Amino acid sequence: MRSINPRTGTEMTPNETIIYNELVRAAEAGEPCPLNLDLEMMIGCSSSSGAPTVVKRLEQRGLIVVIRYQRFRQVKICATGRWTMKAPNQQTTSKHVPRGCGAGSRSGGKVRVSRGAL
Repeated sequence: MRSINPRTGTEMTPNETIIYNELVRAAEAGEPCPLNLDLEMMIGCSSSSGAPTVVKRLEQRGLIVVIRYQRFRQVKICATGRWTMKAPNQQTTSKHVPRGCGAGSRSGGKVRVSRGAL
C-alpha cells in the first residue's frame, strides 16, 4: 500500500517512508547514516537485503544521493541539500570497489579488454 509522503509530496511505500524519514532525521541532526541493520529493525525486516534495496529505490527516484565507501555510506537529502555525517570510526576515504575489481581479484584491479573484442 502506497501513501503520499508529506516531506516529498511523492507516493511511497511504508518502508520507503520510514527509511527516508530516518535518513532526513540523521542528516538534520548531523549524525552518520544509519547502518543497514538499524534500518532493517525499523521496518521490521528479517532479510539483510531489505534496507539496501529501499535505499537504492530512493536513490533511483532522485530523492537521495548516496556515496558508498567500503563499510559506510553518506547520504544527501536532495530536498534539503543536507548530508549525513561521515561515521566517526570511518578510517578510509576509499570509495566502494565493485566485486571483482579489487586488489585480490584475478584482474588485478583492472578491467581487461582483449584486442579481439574490439
